[in-house]
Amino acid sequence: MTEATLRIGIAGLGGAGGKVLPLLAGDALDGLVLGAAADLRPEARDAFEQTYGRPAYASVEALCRAPDLDLIYVATPSPLHCANTLTALAAGKHVLCEKPLATSLDDCDRMIAAARAAGLLLVQGHSKVFDAPVHAMRALIASGRLGRVFQVDCWNCNDWMRRPRLPAELDTEAGGGVVLRQAPQLVDLVRVLIGRAPRTVRAVTGRHAPGLDTEGNFAALIGFDGGAAATIAFNGYGHLSLGPLLAPGAAASVRATRTGPVGAAEKYAGGLAAAAGPRRAPTNELALVSGEQGVLVAAPTGLTLHANGVAEPLSVPDTAGRAAGFIELRDALREGRPGFPDGSWARTTLEVCLAILESARLGAEVPVRSAQPAIPEEHRP
Repeated sequence: MTEATLRIGIAGLGGAGGKVLPLLAGDALDGLVLGAAADLRPEARDAFEQTYGRPAYASVEALCRAPDLDLIYVATPSPLHCANTLTALAAGKHVLCEKPLATSLDDCDRMIAAARAAGLLLVQGHSKVFDAPVHAMRALIASGRLGRVFQVDCWNCNDWMRRPRLPAELDTEAGGGVVLRQAPQLVDLVRVLIGRAPRTVRAVTGRHAPGLDTEGNFAALIGFDGGAAATIAFNGYGHLSLGPLLAPGAAASVRATRTGPVGAAEKYAGGLAAAAGPRRAPTNELALVSGEQGVLVAAPTGLTLHANGVAEPLSVPDTAGRAAGFIELRDALREGRPGFPDGSWARTTLEVCLAILESARLGAEVPVRSAQPAIPEEHRP
C-alpha cells in the first residue's frame, strides 16, 4: 500500500465505536474512509445508516465479509475482542483492536499468531502511546535533558463507576472493572516513558460501591529492569474529576451514584456517541517523570520541565485523540513497517493489568514474565 485509501469497518457502535465515527466521516483524515459498521442493535444500525449513508450489518461476521473493507476496528465488548479479531484476520482485514487486547494471555497469543500467519497488522487502539504530549515527553527524555529516568508516577480520578454500565462492564472475569478497562492506559504510558521491561507488580484494588461488584479503584507499584519504578493509581468513584481540579475553569461532569448495571436501552439512550475533541495533555492524568537531572510534569494544563530551579513550559501540538490509531495503521501500511503498539506490546500491558488483580488477591508481589517488545525505530523520538 502506498497512498491508497484505507476503508474502515467499525465493529460495535457503542461508546468507543460511536466516538470515532465523526472523526472518520468526510475527508478530514487523508487516506482513511468510513466504509461500514456492525452492531447487534437495530436502532444503532438505523442511526448509523441515516447519519453516515453507509451500510450497517447485524454481525461482525457479515461486516468482515464485505469485500470493500481493508481494516476492522474491533470496538465490541472485551470478551469478544479475540473472536472478532480472528474473524477479521481470517477475512484478510487488518485490525485495530480496542484495549484491552483480550481478556486472557492465551487469547492474545492466538490473535498475535493469526495476524503473523496472515501477514496482516494488529494494532492496539486508544493507547497513550499515540498521544502527541507523550511523544513530546519521550523526545525530551531521548534528548538527555532529563537524564536517566528512574521513576514515573501517574494518577487519575474520574466518575467511571458512576456512568451507565452494562453487566459485562462490571464483571471482572469478562474484562470489566477499572483495572482491565482503565489501567491499560496508565500501563502503556509508564512503559513507553521508562522504555524498559516491567518485572514485578505489587497492587491493591478496591470495591466500594454496593451493587457494583467490580474493582473501582487501584494503586500499583511496578518494578522495571534496571531499577526503575512506576506508581499508577486510579479512582473511578467520582466526587472529583482530576481534569477540572488541575485546570480551573474546565467543566466537571456530575453523575448520580449508581447501584447496579443497566440494560442496553439505558446505556445507549443518547444515540451514537459524540466525537472526542483534540487534547493537549494525556487526557486527565497527572504524571511525574523523574530523571537524574529534573522532573517532567504532564497535566491537563500542559507539560512543564522542572530542572535547576527553573520551571520551563513545553509546547505540545494537539493530539489526534481516538483517530490516532487509524493514522498509525495507515502510515505503517504506507511505509511497509509494523504498527505500534502491536499485539505483543498489548499482551505485555494486559499481563501487567492481570498482575495487578493477582497481586491484590494474594496480597503479595507478582512477577511479570513477558519480554519488553522493541519500540520500532519510527516511534523513537
